[in-house]
Amino acid sequence: MVLTMTSSLEDLRNSMFYETREEFARRLGITTQTYRRLLARDPTIANPTRRQVAARLGVPPHLIAELVPPPTAERLAALTNAIHTANETHDWYLLAEDGRVTPAPDVVCLPGDLPPDRN
Repeated sequence: MVLTMTSSLEDLRNSMFYETREEFARRLGITTQTYRRLLARDPTIANPTRRQVAARLGVPPHLIAELVPPPTAERLAALTNAIHTANETHDWYLLAEDGRVTPAPDVVCLPGDLPPDRN
């Protein structure tokens, strides 16, 4: 199993390149204003620009948080339905760092809930 994690542009900028926003925008081949718009998740930024940013970083677009489009209403409805089903059937599982999966029948998740440490 290959486990991947989404990173933000700011995490990539700070952890890989140690550049200012202006320097990083130049590396990506975009203006500083476009970089700020990406950080704000401006939906009007064209897909070719998004693909260019990902290509310049050598990272698939779906692994850069700001490049992932917001979910559709249909996707949110499907996820909400899956959460309700798991709650009703007590069908939650925990994935340990070592890859073990264990049942967690006492878990109940309400759609939109944040983990306790983020409330």
